[in-house]
Amino acid sequence: MKIKLPNINGEEKYIEDKQSIILIGANGSGKTRMSIWIDENNPNIQIHRISAQKSLNMPSIVSPTELEIAQEKFLYGVTNDNKDWLKTVGKKNSRWGQKPETHLLNDFDHLMEFLMTENFQKSIEYRENHKGGDTEFDNETRLEKVKEIWENVITHRKLKISAGKIEVLDIETKDDDNFYNGSEMSDGERAIFYFIGEALSVPKGSLIIVDEPENHLHKSILVRLWNAIEVARQDCVFLYITHSLEFASTRINSQIIWVKGIKSESEWDYEVIESINASDKLMLEILGNRQKVLLVEGTPDKSTDKKLYATLFPEYNIIPVDNCNSVIQYTKAYQKLKDIHYVDVKGIIDRDRRNNEEIVALKRYGVYAPEVAEIENLFLLPEVIQTVCIMYYKKEEYEEILTSVQERTFEFLKREIESQALLFTKQKCQNEIYKIINAKVNTIEEYKINISSIEKAISVDNIYNECLQELNNIIENRDYLKALKVINNKGLLPYTQLSTFFGWKKDFYIDSVLQLLSKNDEMSIKLKSSFKKYISLEE
Repeated sequence: MKIKLPNINGEEKYIEDKQSIILIGANGSGKTRMSIWIDENNPNIQIHRISAQKSLNMPSIVSPTELEIAQEKFLYGVTNDNKDWLKTVGKKNSRWGQKPETHLLNDFDHLMEFLMTENFQKSIEYRENHKGGDTEFDNETRLEKVKEIWENVITHRKLKISAGKIEVLDIETKDDDNFYNGSEMSDGERAIFYFIGEALSVPKGSLIIVDEPENHLHKSILVRLWNAIEVARQDCVFLYITHSLEFASTRINSQIIWVKGIKSESEWDYEVIESINASDKLMLEILGNRQKVLLVEGTPDKSTDKKLYATLFPEYNIIPVDNCNSVIQYTKAYQKLKDIHYVDVKGIIDRDRRNNEEIVALKRYGVYAPEVAEIENLFLLPEVIQTVCIMYYKKEEYEEILTSVQERTFEFLKREIESQALLFTKQKCQNEIYKIINAKVNTIEEYKINISSIEKAISVDNIYNECLQELNNIIENRDYLKALKVINNKGLLPYTQLSTFFGWKKDFYIDSVLQLLSKNDEMSIKLKSSFKKYISLEE
């Protein structure tokens, strides 16, 4: 199938030989309007568009009619002898109410009428053939196929095709007589039935445009549903307009179109993405928004980094990408990509055991680190503790609480001093080894000399003793902020017992600070300023 797209700089653009097409882009970039343009400018292709704005009111009872009439009403919203008029003016007026961009699609009745009519007609055909002695004859109906796919997606329900209606059985109740009308299904169950029915009812070789295929669907069944539909309609091409990046990345033999903006009624600023793999969900998410992007450590469902930095830097779209190495790798890569020239991509990582030279080097690539070793250490800053005391406890007890937290911090560092010194020693040795093995050489002999010099060039004992001395100095000088900068252990915050002063657990303490930051009052603004003294996105 060869599909015409809007021109790019006056040049015609087509997509062909793809199973699916995915339109991604920020809200308001014109994705839906582009799909309507595609619908109206490919007259040689049968196109069926499913709007994001649609009614899922399933009729409780349906009467069959003539099959051709039922099919035309399903496809175009009306029936007429003039087929050319039907496919253009009739479709726009009746199916889309002359407003294809915003009209609430209401075609569940027409879908059910077509499915029931075809099922009724094929049932008569089946009966006549078997009565005539052709017991091998079979003619599976669209409704039977809908039932099969629906039950494979929703495994705890069964559908029953009755005269003029669909009934549902909850098999978990173990009551075979406990059927209820299909119109009483949940929104998700009706959406699944609707999507399957729509896709199976279009003519062979159609382009099926689906605006927001994730609507009303739990992500656990989203991919399974559309995989099953695509397998059932391998003769068709699917064009998805989606906000589900996970779903977009699962499409096979798919073409991604990045819609950047709309210039006029027939012109868009868009790009056919050729240089990335559709499985790169991070790239899709970056392309799919207009905000600046801040990559952080953690996972989407569990990341203190995301929660904190979302409140401190609301102008950024915060995207967790697992660990610090991923943040560094992705930030470097996306800062170089010309495809996303208008998107500002930066990264924040834990400082860990990096020295100032390493931090400065990372800043050149847009990667930043706070002035503490671990993100949890930010919640031990004196300004943060003081704010929590004022808002949730007793202001006058701040000094006593801070003193206790500081003493337990030094106690923790003293207890862990050897393990912390070892961590710093390993980091410094790795840095030195990296410099040696990556030094410029002209011959293999020079490289072998460099490799053999590693043991002599690096005095592990001296480095370790220096690290021990630095940590001991912090303890002796009672340098609390320096301690927070070097203690690379997530056990520090619970060890200080800070949260117990307020009668809380550690996670509740962190959440309480985040709640204070999320407010828009004077105290919140002051607290944000305190945090930003220790973490900045400026050079």
